[in-house]
Amino acid sequence: MKLVSVLRIILFYLLSVVLATVLGSLVQTQFNLLFLQEMNVPVELPTRLATSWHDLLNFTPLFAIMVAATLLLALPVAEGLGRIFKPWRGLLYLLAGAAGIWVAFTLANYLLPMPTFIAATRVTAGLLCMMLAVGVGSWLFGRLTKPKARRGLRVLG
Repeated sequence: MKLVSVLRIILFYLLSVVLATVLGSLVQTQFNLLFLQEMNVPVELPTRLATSWHDLLNFTPLFAIMVAATLLLALPVAEGLGRIFKPWRGLLYLLAGAAGIWVAFTLANYLLPMPTFIAATRVTAGLLCMMLAVGVGSWLFGRLTKPKARRGLRVLG
């Protein structure tokens, strides 16, 4: 494999991690603010934006490590399955990222002393949205690395 190809894959991986991390961080923030609103705490737009920015600066680095490890394991699985089930390649990438982060959340919640590592994952909707955020990042990697379709008549492969 050429060095350019390897660097391209690494760049796509990093881009996917960044997208999944930013989306997940924003989802986590909005669910936390929703929990506050359910306790009758007023959350105005400036507070929502400031909190989102704060979490992007402070929560994102830790979550990025979790996402990077998840995608490092999930993407090869998606690639292998995508070669077998070609029509569903994009969906398989999305599901691999989503399932991978679910495993990571489950493991973190089991190993860490706090009741739940990421508060948004306490409710099903929050967990599914966090899984979707990472799934979108994983899907992006699959989309960016999709092999070009071979055209024309192929004889003997």
